[in-house]
Amino acid sequence: MKYTVEFESAHHVKVEYELASPMQRLAASMIDTVMFIIYFVIVSMAMGLGDIFSAYGTELFFKLLIIKLPWIFYNPIIEYATSGQSVGKMLLGIRVVTVNGERPGLREVFTRWVFRADWVWIAADLFILIWLGIGIMGFIFSGTSELRQRMGDIMAGTLVIRNKSSLVYNLNDVLSIKSLDNHQPTYPQVTRFTDEDMLLIKNTIQRVQMNPNTETKKFAIELADESARLIGLEETPPKRMEFLQTLLQDYVVLTR
Repeated sequence: MKYTVEFESAHHVKVEYELASPMQRLAASMIDTVMFIIYFVIVSMAMGLGDIFSAYGTELFFKLLIIKLPWIFYNPIIEYATSGQSVGKMLLGIRVVTVNGERPGLREVFTRWVFRADWVWIAADLFILIWLGIGIMGFIFSGTSELRQRMGDIMAGTLVIRNKSSLVYNLNDVLSIKSLDNHQPTYPQVTRFTDEDMLLIKNTIQRVQMNPNTETKKFAIELADESARLIGLEETPPKRMEFLQTLLQDYVVLTR
């Protein structure tokens, strides 16, 4: 079963995205953790710390703290700088967004950070068990919540989604529909539209086919009525979905 969420674009078109699965989120986190371990070992050796597991003392604590600080603040800083992605998330093709589909701000990324508990690495020792426990709870919570959110996401008002929407089309999708060999244009006035207009019509048709609820049907009706007005029809053809499909096919044939 795929979990999805809808956002409204700047052009008032609803776009559907698939929510990242708990395993995708875990894999991204493991990639980031492996990066930190490699970084930690290299920098520790460069600083001449030697066997840090048998050493102790205030000086060692502060040296280790200096090494760990980039990791402790890694997630909020990089997620803010890259609009919701760590290196692991980039490689897995997922990102953090607000519940409105916008890029996360400082409040959102630092709220997620607080509930991620990376700050326990300041002291380390047995506090790491708290970090692991919170991570396990987050994994379980994201697997059972409706929007696949961990507690930090809920408190921050964020989601983790896959980068590509479920409805992504380009001009090649449109150009593959019809040709002069198998379609006679019905509405020559359709040439006044743009490629972007046609992509909107194609997206709308696809959405009604995939999710024929009241809201998507209402939008399709409004789009058909507006399209009919723009090409000079006195009234919209009664079969509006067929009308939209015909407009799309006419446009391809007449503008090739």
